[in-house]
Amino acid sequence: MKRKQFFLVPIIAFAIFLLFNYSTCFCPCSCISYDTDIQPCKWDSISSPNDDILEIDTVVIAETNNIDTSKPIIDSLIIVRGRIEIPAIKDLNWFIQHKYYVMEYDTGQRHSVWVAYVFDSIYNLKNVKRSDAWGFDPIIPQRYQCLNSVRQTFNEFGYDRGHLCASEDRVFNLTANEETFYYTNMSPQLSWFNQQIWKNFEEKVRKWAQADDCDTMYVVTGGAINPGVEVIGKLETRNNVTIPKYYFKALVKRQGDSFEGIAIWLENKKYESAKVSYEYMITIRELEEKTGINFFPNLKYALPDNPNLEDEVETRRDTSKWPL
Repeated sequence: MKRKQFFLVPIIAFAIFLLFNYSTCFCPCSCISYDTDIQPCKWDSISSPNDDILEIDTVVIAETNNIDTSKPIIDSLIIVRGRIEIPAIKDLNWFIQHKYYVMEYDTGQRHSVWVAYVFDSIYNLKNVKRSDAWGFDPIIPQRYQCLNSVRQTFNEFGYDRGHLCASEDRVFNLTANEETFYYTNMSPQLSWFNQQIWKNFEEKVRKWAQADDCDTMYVVTGGAINPGVEVIGKLETRNNVTIPKYYFKALVKRQGDSFEGIAIWLENKKYESAKVSYEYMITIRELEEKTGINFFPNLKYALPDNPNLEDEVETRRDTSKWPL
């Protein structure tokens, strides 16, 4: 009898492992996904780890019920109300709300579509040091993330584990910084690109956010991976992470009822100079055309007396508002 019980132990342990690593949607916040073996979760509401409910609107492009996976999929867009920094979300991807940033994640490419967050008087503070708390994102099943050996694997191909929400962007408390080290927030960036020009633009964004003419800075950043956007390829690893050819930042800064926008578009390569330059800065509308992302759909509701605010901000490129 004891021998039979002994044999049951590894079987039960394996069953528990499968339950927690391969369940359809076990995350602490509601999320969505689409893959051949993971079906979309319901979008009745999106809840955060704090149990705050985010209201949503659905802009239907095509019905996604009863999907025929043998045909091309045209998905719907989700608009999260009241959060200026959150772009429209494709309902075939995962929406992940961590405590201090949010993202849209493509499980098929093992890469985020974008990462969004805010700077303000609290988030601008520097109270902690870099945590180096590398680890799996607790919301996404591990098989859809970079592997434990991601550092060695990336280095073998000449890439860094590039942060999208930078570690230095979240140093006002330890939890915020630790969240930036989730593998879902990593992207394979060429070492020179990550450590030189991308880093310099990250520093410039922080300075803009701390300037006197900015109460709040809304940031959307990422590697461009949507269909139709050229990519370098995939890392030849077990999970085949997509390598973006281009990286971007969409920025809107606010002071009271005044809004200004700008976008940054960079190629994942070594430039002759790592200097921040206006030549890499375009309008947000131009960035939308390049990436296929609707960046700030909630701007139209930010000022009730100005329904044209989104168009005004996204089509304007006033470099005098973004001093280098």
